[in-house]
Amino acid sequence: MFLRRGFVTAALLIMIALCCLAVTRRLERERRLIALLRRRDAVVPERAVRIAELSDDDQDTARDLLGVGLLRRTGESCYLESASLPPFRRRRVRLALAGAAAALGLAVLAALALLRR
Repeated sequence: MFLRRGFVTAALLIMIALCCLAVTRRLERERRLIALLRRRDAVVPERAVRIAELSDDDQDTARDLLGVGLLRRTGESCYLESASLPPFRRRRVRLALAGAAAALGLAVLAALALLRR
């Protein structure tokens, strides 16, 4: 079955948009959880927030952030490791910029493929 260029281009552009949305959602969830922990002053073990008190999305995000070392766990609670925040932010900015550059590159390639005769 022969697929037309327009269909393939549309599918590629939709895939790019969905990937951008997924990355943006993840970054926003991380930002929201970090803001919550800062509002509750959970930057030392004594002020740690119980993981069970968090929403399901925040619990998933907390597990991810525990894995990268931004959060520390004390029993059933977690707190923000303030010293890890600047390097974490730099890595996330690099990730976002690299993703945006890749999406732009794929969009340009799709446009070139569509316009090429």
